[in-house]
Amino acid sequence: MESTHAVVTEIRDEVKMLSREKQPTISNWAKLPARPTFFYGRDDSVNTIVELICASTGARIAIMGSGGIGKTSLSLIVIYDERVVGVVGDSRYFVSVEGASDVGAAAQLLAGQLGLPESSDPLSAAITHLATIPRALLIVDNLETLLFSKNAAAQKETERMLQRLAGIPTLTLIITSRGVVPPRGIRWSNAPSAGLEAISLGAARETFEQISGQPELASERNALDTLLANVDCVPLAVTLLAQLAQLQNPPSQLLQRWHRTKTGFIRSDGDDRESSVDVSIQISLDLLEGTRNGTEGQQLLSICAHLPDGLRPAVFDKLDDHFDDIHRARDLLFKFALVSIGADNELKMLSPVRHFVLKHHPMTMNHAAALRKIYFDIAASGPRDMDENFSRLSQNVAPEYGNLTSFLLHLIYIEEPSQELFDAIHAVSEYAYWTVPSTTLREAFRQRLDAYPVWLAPCLKDVARTQILQDEYALAVVNLNAARKLYATLGDKLQEAVCGQLLGNCLRIQDSLEAAERELLAAKDTFIEFGDEESAARCAMELGVICASRNDYAQAKIHFTSARDVFKRCGDRLGAAQCSHRLGTIQIALGNFSEADAELQSALAEFEALAELNGMAQCAVNLADLRVRQNDYDSAEKYLATARELFTRIGDRRGLAYCHWNLGKLRHAQGRLQDATENFSIAEEIYTAIGNQSNATECREMIAELRDSLY
Repeated sequence: MESTHAVVTEIRDEVKMLSREKQPTISNWAKLPARPTFFYGRDDSVNTIVELICASTGARIAIMGSGGIGKTSLSLIVIYDERVVGVVGDSRYFVSVEGASDVGAAAQLLAGQLGLPESSDPLSAAITHLATIPRALLIVDNLETLLFSKNAAAQKETERMLQRLAGIPTLTLIITSRGVVPPRGIRWSNAPSAGLEAISLGAARETFEQISGQPELASERNALDTLLANVDCVPLAVTLLAQLAQLQNPPSQLLQRWHRTKTGFIRSDGDDRESSVDVSIQISLDLLEGTRNGTEGQQLLSICAHLPDGLRPAVFDKLDDHFDDIHRARDLLFKFALVSIGADNELKMLSPVRHFVLKHHPMTMNHAAALRKIYFDIAASGPRDMDENFSRLSQNVAPEYGNLTSFLLHLIYIEEPSQELFDAIHAVSEYAYWTVPSTTLREAFRQRLDAYPVWLAPCLKDVARTQILQDEYALAVVNLNAARKLYATLGDKLQEAVCGQLLGNCLRIQDSLEAAERELLAAKDTFIEFGDEESAARCAMELGVICASRNDYAQAKIHFTSARDVFKRCGDRLGAAQCSHRLGTIQIALGNFSEADAELQSALAEFEALAELNGMAQCAVNLADLRVRQNDYDSAEKYLATARELFTRIGDRRGLAYCHWNLGKLRHAQGRLQDATENFSIAEEIYTAIGNQSNATECREMIAELRDSLY
């Protein structure tokens, strides 16, 4: 009876086993997360990883980078790649350990993904199972929570777990984690290229357009590119912005929202790392704060956030005394991919991270004061004028110009105006005036100066000086008149004359020659009264330009020659070069080509020595004009190419129009009438836009003449 019962029991057990074996199972690929639908700009990374997988049965691949950079998406594209499927087959596994509190929990997630029964040692069970598979691929996603645990023992357990998995010879192991440096103790197959960077602007644009479903509109192209550049083409930010665009928010509106709230609005309905840029960034900051020296790391990050062009080594060294261990703080930021190392070894932040930190993590008072002194000293070390020292002193400011502008704007908004702040803004703005003219700092500062006329007057005057260079003549006139009234109130007659001189210059460019002449003569008299012969010479130079425009070349030569004599006596190389340039143009008009060439080449050499871009560009255009008259078209073309590049660099629209005018004349002389018409049309459009009607009319007359010849 007992033997019969035993047989029955054995048969029953065999039936149960057979029954279990015949139950349908879920294929491994069916457990994988979905393949990303929108994935652009990572072909090189995909191919590198796939080639490593196909070339070796046991590749060890780390995908590292900042939050939202696309690590998980890249790993999923790889796991679905047909080349990988062809090599690994169905033995592809993906496990996210984001929610795992420790290695034990991670091991349970892994065992569950492998379909293993519960075990007291799930990690060993998983390793044993994986070792029996001839060729397998395992992705362990979101490892940062375990790798950067506050518990040092947990960190080591995580590293041991990875080392045990990496010890399976037939397993290809891929991990994704925030940070830069892959976990220790493993020879990573892609170690030199483990870090993932943002995608290109073209890839970001394609991602946005595909997700949003909005066709590319020419009117929105600039807004879209600016928006994507403002978030540094970080894939998560691009994706969330595209989802917002699905709700009928065009890029121009999204750009306005960015300017108002920065990262705060870049989110979808959820509150997890995939639904909010802010949440994703905060995860990295939480990991940082949980480490030893994390507080100093956070403080250094707050400093970096104020420096869009990066914390450069020279400034980093000056901050050393204000930290217990600034080098350890830097290493932590690099470790968590909160900063990257730029071409000049500067610490740089992705734009979304930078703006989030600016909003939520201000600098300490001690660090703010230290940074203020450092950048005020840099501003003070820059050039004040275009002279023989300009090029040398510019090297102090040029690398830090973007940082200076950003930090000074910050101070303008949080500090009461002071002489020290005024001086720093003036120094940086004067450097910009001679390189890439900008009114940004002074326009912001003037909004704070209603109660400070002693600073408001020069601020308005200097804004107008730059606006003249930018062809904003109407605005320049308004600001110069306002500045002159303030100087009159302050009793500063000499600065009133400076405003009059600048008004004369502005009016002359706008073809209001009689009004310009009155302003310049009055200003010149005042300068002579105060013994300022250099400023009087500048008025004479402008009066010479007016005479030349009236074809009174004899009187123009007198003005330019007398002004040049004064500049040379005063050691003003720039003023002397400008007079030589003007005398060269007069000689061209008179047909004295040899004399013209000598004057222009002399002026060009001085402008180059002074690194004065506008003068270099103007000379190049006039030399091109001279070469056309001498039938040397190849040389003329080279000069015009140089001039166009320089005018574009400094944003001089009037100069660009003059360049296209001369290109039109060159093409006309070459018999290329269609090209000539196109260049005259471009020049006419620019002249019309900046209010230079006489030159615009000349262009239209040339266009009409050419069209008669063409048709």
